[in-house]
Amino acid sequence: MPGESIDFSSDPNPRSSAGGPTRRDFLGVQFTCCSTYVRIYKNREGTHYEGKCPKCYRAVRFAIGSGGSDSRFYTAY
Repeated sequence: MPGESIDFSSDPNPRSSAGGPTRRDFLGVQFTCCSTYVRIYKNREGTHYEGKCPKCYRAVRFAIGSGGSDSRFYTAY
């Protein structure tokens, strides 16, 4: 409708325990092997981010530890 706008900048508590959606930490990975982008998520133990290319199933694994990177997006060659 004219004059109305949608605010995409606010996010309700993403870790809400009231049955709402929960936020999962992820890394964005561009796989050059198949020119695809995917999000990869933490493993159950919370020690690594693990994922695969959705086309050729090439695996990537990023360790989580002190002294790491602040970057959230990577390219896998």
